[in-house]
Order: sequence, then structure tokens, then C-alpha cells
Amino acid sequence: MTRDAISYFKDLHPLAELSNKEHKTQAYIVNALNALGIETQAPIGDTGVVGIIRGADPGPTVMFRADMDALPYHDDDKGLVAIHACGHDSHCAMLLATAHDLKSIVKKGTLKLVFQPGEENLTGALAMIRDGLIEDVDIAVGGHIRPLTDLAPGEMCSKLKHVACATVDIKLSGKTAHASRPHLGVNPLDVAASLIQNVNALRFNPQEAWSIKATRMQCEPGAKNSLAQWAVVSYDLRAETNPLLQDMLRRLYLMADTTALAFETRAHCDLIEECPASEYDPELVAMIEEEICSIVGPEGLKETAGGGGEDFHFYKTKKPSVRTAYFGVGVGATPGLHCRNMTFDTGYLKNGVALWKRIAARLLG
Repeated sequence: MTRDAISYFKDLHPLAELSNKEHKTQAYIVNALNALGIETQAPIGDTGVVGIIRGADPGPTVMFRADMDALPYHDDDKGLVAIHACGHDSHCAMLLATAHDLKSIVKKGTLKLVFQPGEENLTGALAMIRDGLIEDVDIAVGGHIRPLTDLAPGEMCSKLKHVACATVDIKLSGKTAHASRPHLGVNPLDVAASLIQNVNALRFNPQEAWSIKATRMQCEPGAKNSLAQWAVVSYDLRAETNPLLQDMLRRLYLMADTTALAFETRAHCDLIEECPASEYDPELVAMIEEEICSIVGPEGLKETAGGGGEDFHFYKTKKPSVRTAYFGVGVGATPGLHCRNMTFDTGYLKNGVALWKRIAARLLG
């Protein structure tokens, strides 16, 4: 039985689950694929699912990827709750709505329908890679709905520009002393303040987009009339390219060490998380542009949109030979992604479904 994306979306939206806990969503997708007669692998990447469609003739292995997880929010009555405020339910819905027709479209090679957990905490792609997902993959394609600030309803873009990003905690050691005798100790808050000023003075290539900023600071709790033993400064880093991010990390670590050294103390840098920037295949992007024009017309095509990070790009960095692309679907999402009250027009999900079909026909038909 053929179902459209809106139908699947209505089922998936209330199943919202946090990263790596997508058990109900996983079960739903397995059942949906089984109902369509599609070979299924689960679990993979802990709570992920892969549907496999094999063509009769030799050809490449292509994966279409949709993410599954929702975001955490606090509710006064229920505590921590999961809400689909980034559209991952719609991504799964579009891919499921495509699956029925893909069985007749795929004539060569292999198509993997990848339903990936843990995108929001940047763990899902790595978990699926760990379980062997991309060992035979030649091409990987992803897609994401877009907010109104990126694309108008009905518009589509051929590539979403994702930046490289990282989170670093820098722990600065202090030496306790009575606040009336600060010369006998080392105040880690002074070290932290100097570090923030020094890092703010760093400069990188202005022809590439970048930002580096302190987002949190905390110190050892205790008496307010004594110096703390330690302070931690948290940093968020964003860079247009992967080499730029690595240079930013190198210089942040160097600044932390030298600033601490000037106070005759120590700094310990802890890389909490890191996510690579997008590196797309030009020919694949050009093909997707052509197919978008055939769906929404040349006036509905936008070359690029986006921002933020996306763990989809681990598929490229962990296997550089993989050709990747990642498109955007304008659905008029407001007030924006990651807003707990985010809404959009599900009628435009059909454009994503149509594009998935056309990409499959071009690559595996």
C-alpha cells in the first residue's frame, strides 16, 4: 500500500525520542519497510535502521540518509521531553514515502535507505560507520527541510553549507589562598579572564567564515572569601573549512597553555565534540540542481543555504572516496529550526520525495 509523506509524518511526529534512544521510531520504520517488502537491517548504529534495495545489474552502492532523533526541552509538568523541532520526523517520512517506488526504479547497483539515530549529539553517523555501513558505499546523499529564513516554501537548494564546529573545555588550575592574601595563591578566574581576552584577539583568514567564542565559565564552588582551585572556560568554534578548524584548535590550545604559563599554572584542554564541514562532489551537486529545476522550475532553485553543523559529513571524512551531496527543501518552517514550537507546511514534503526518486533514477536506474 502506497502512503504519502504527510501520512508517515503524522505517525512519526508524536514518537519523538532523544538521541540514541529512538527505539519506538526504529520499530516503526522497521515495520514500515517490512510492509513494503524491503530487506531490512536493524539494529545498526545501535538504534538505526537500513533498508536495502538491490538492482539486477552491477552498479554503485548509494545511500540515502534521513536522521531520526528529536531535541530535549524542559516542561514544567513533565520534566525533560523530546520534541521534533528540527524536522527529522519529516526526513524519515519523505524517505519512507519514496521507498515503495524505489523498488521499481533501482535497476542496477544497491540502494541503502539509511535511517540514522543520534544526529543532534553527533554520535549517530560514527556509530553506523563503526557497524560497517559505508564499507561498500560509493555515494551518500542527505536532505533537510529548511526554515523560512533560508528558503521560501516550495524552493529547494542543491547544497546545504555546513560548517566545521567543535566544543572545547579548558580547565585552568588555581592555587587556593585567603582572599585577603591573593599574592599567596593563583586565582583561576584571573587566568580565565585573561584567556578570554587573548583568544578574542586571535585572527584568521577573513576570506573564510569563522568564529571562536567563550560560551560558559564555572569554577570550584566554595567560600567567596577564598581563591578557587580551578575554573573551566567552554569554547564554541565554527569554521568554513576543515583545515581552518584544525588551525583554530591548534592556536586555541597554544593560547591556553601560554596564558596559563604566564600565571605559573596549567591549562588542560578537553575536546568535547567535533564535527566536519561539508565537502560535496561537484558533479553530484550539478545533477541534483538539474533535477530540482525539473521539480520546482529554475525559479525555485537556490544554489545554497544553511549553516550549523551536521554529522552526515563524517561519512566523507571517514571514507574520503565517498561522493556526497546534501539538499534542502523549503517548507516555510517558522519561527526556525530548534524552536520548540516550530511548524511548517507538510504539503511541500512531496518535493523531497520527488527529488529522492529522481536521484535514484539517475544513479541506479
